[in-house]
Amino acid sequence: MAVPSYKKFFNIEEIVREIEKYNPSFNDERFLQAFYFAEQAHRGQLRKDGSTPYIVHPVEAVKILASIHADEDTLISALLHDVSEDTEHTLDEIKKLFGEKIVFLIDGITKLSKVHYQHNMPERQVESLKKLLLHSTEDLRVILIKLADRLHNMRTLQHVPQPEKRLRIAKETIEIYVPIANLLGIRELKSQLEDLCFQYIFPTEYQALNKKLNSYAKKQAVNVKKFIKVMDEAFKANHLEIEILSRSKSLYSIYKKLSHLGKTIDEVDDRIGVKIIVKDIAKCYQALGIIHTTFVPKTDRFKDYIAKPKANGYQSLHTTVFGADGVLTEIQIRTKKMDMQAELGIAAEFFEFSENEKNDFKRVLWVKKIIELDKGGRNSQDFLENLKLDIFQDRIFVFTPKGLTIDLPKEATVIDFAYAIHSEIGNHAVKADINGNIKPISTVLHNRDVVEVLSSRNITPEISWLSFAKTNLAKTKILFYLKKISKDKKLKEGHKILQKEFDISGLGICESFPFKKIHSILERSFGKVFNSLDEVFIAIGEGEVNAGDIAQEISDNYRYAGRFKAKNNEKQEKKGFKVFLKVVAKNRFGLLKDISEVLYKDVLDMYSLKGWASRYEEDAYFTTEILVDDLATISHIFDELYQIEGVRYVYRVTSKGIFLLYFSSILTSLIWIFHPLFLYTIGGSDFVQDYTVTVDIIVYSLLFSLLFMILYLTNVIKNYFPLIRNKRLLWIFTFSLPLIAMTVFILEMIYFDLDLSIFGLILELVLIYAYIGLSYRAFLRSMKKI
Repeated sequence: MAVPSYKKFFNIEEIVREIEKYNPSFNDERFLQAFYFAEQAHRGQLRKDGSTPYIVHPVEAVKILASIHADEDTLISALLHDVSEDTEHTLDEIKKLFGEKIVFLIDGITKLSKVHYQHNMPERQVESLKKLLLHSTEDLRVILIKLADRLHNMRTLQHVPQPEKRLRIAKETIEIYVPIANLLGIRELKSQLEDLCFQYIFPTEYQALNKKLNSYAKKQAVNVKKFIKVMDEAFKANHLEIEILSRSKSLYSIYKKLSHLGKTIDEVDDRIGVKIIVKDIAKCYQALGIIHTTFVPKTDRFKDYIAKPKANGYQSLHTTVFGADGVLTEIQIRTKKMDMQAELGIAAEFFEFSENEKNDFKRVLWVKKIIELDKGGRNSQDFLENLKLDIFQDRIFVFTPKGLTIDLPKEATVIDFAYAIHSEIGNHAVKADINGNIKPISTVLHNRDVVEVLSSRNITPEISWLSFAKTNLAKTKILFYLKKISKDKKLKEGHKILQKEFDISGLGICESFPFKKIHSILERSFGKVFNSLDEVFIAIGEGEVNAGDIAQEISDNYRYAGRFKAKNNEKQEKKGFKVFLKVVAKNRFGLLKDISEVLYKDVLDMYSLKGWASRYEEDAYFTTEILVDDLATISHIFDELYQIEGVRYVYRVTSKGIFLLYFSSILTSLIWIFHPLFLYTIGGSDFVQDYTVTVDIIVYSLLFSLLFMILYLTNVIKNYFPLIRNKRLLWIFTFSLPLIAMTVFILEMIYFDLDLSIFGLILELVLIYAYIGLSYRAFLRSMKKI
């Protein structure tokens, strides 16, 4: 079958004329040379539909780039971007004809096309994506050409025969290319890509919403026409020259808004949008006054992005009024320059630069963030996670008291904000004033919050900060600081963190767990080899190993109790796991509110929350039963609770701990209560004379059982009740109770006239105290690490 002529699809001379309108110095001869070279190279090749000449694709990419006023090299590179990959022509050949810069751009685009982004990418693919994104930071035009290439491919995605491939391409586009277009501020490209992805990812929702909006189109057109007529008259009466245009919203942006609000399209009444262009900034505010005089404004919907621009440079006044016939109408007021910036984003400024300025263009947010990720990521998977968070996630804009805008990912916290300002502010952050309220550094920030970080030279970064730091920058700075602290401090901090995770997991004292098993788990699950528990503590203390992951692996591998597997009488009633927590704090007004806010934010459900004060109301105690997803959530809750002013202790009470406490207490009490009755019974019978050896064995066994249960009870308390683990009272109890038990036993022997060997009793007591002494010595060693 003969390949149809490209002339049926476009007129190359018309395209050149359109380019010359915004670029009078455009070298049309060089461009046409590139076009004819590409056309000859792709001749005979067809697109996926089987009837379109392949050259249509690069030309459509050129038209997209021309719409954002791309320069000559960008357009030529777009024409040639598939030549070296899909034809017999080489990059060396292209270099000789069109220069090294063109080859650099083409090489970047070609390599980027080979990487298919997924949620769980293999290590090799992640490393490739990392290199290619870094490649694009050297010249922003690489990613701009790729965006144009992807947009045209999305426009023709229906011709890809495999449904699963269409879905993969659409997901890849919405997760990687749409956020990049958003970050670069190119609104039109972003909106088109979103709507095309929406069509393939959520086809049912797309069809329903599209049909519904089409049914509103005629009515909306009438309302817009009425609004424009009224406003045009108002502006003329005030002698203000303006350009007024209707502004349509993308389907996907409407869908996201509906999903967020939990509403249907019939319940949303601000579907109409209008854009007003004026000559200068002063006239923006003059136009705003005229609009608010003509129509009643919706007071909670005004935003001034001229005084406080968005992080990507966007400027405009936004307001919503009850327009013609009372229909809510969204209005954007801006200058011509602002409009260019809003529509073209960074391209509006970038293509005005000289070649040297383009090479030095490192202040673009995209460039800065990719370079930061490269510096901060410890491995490829770190890079991928940080890429999703710092670049591909929705953003919020937070302000300093002086009005400086800080761009952060959604769910970012005060500590992320602090490090975004300066490392020293982050390193010594203690609290924050958020909109006039003092909050901890773990507080999640929201769009347009005004934040002032309160610092203290006595405060330094801790491992726990990593649990609520969201940005790669903050995590990198925290880890950098932790690497520099002394080995002794790392050891103490690591011990404290691992013990906290063991307590959360119900695993007991970390030193009591066999190191061989920890060694085996670290090597098998994390590829880490340590020769001692102290080395593990140090690695945790500097952030090399996550203590929560260690505790999770131990629990999963050895099926210890108290973990999140609905074991040990913790019944699984719904998704998640019940957990019982206790909090001890210095009593103050508002404490209950602060604690409940942390819990409600992170838990799936709360079954109870009880609080009471001590006798003189100096201390406050809280118990709560909550439903959580996993261990990581509990660990995060612990860290956030400790950020609350006055909180001293937070610990988990496991069902295993409660069971063992009751069991050992009852059994110890029973032995203590009934052994005198036993002695009384045998003391008054002939059994003592007839079976002396047997009686001795029974009596010694009873005494040993009593002493053993006393020690077991104290170990249960140490392992499962961390609040009193390190208290002096526990050790006084541990040392004195066996002695009391032995004294009582000797008095009972005298009273019941039993003839037992004192040497045997003393030997038994010595063995018990030798064990207690060794335990106390180990306790003192562990205390030095805290």
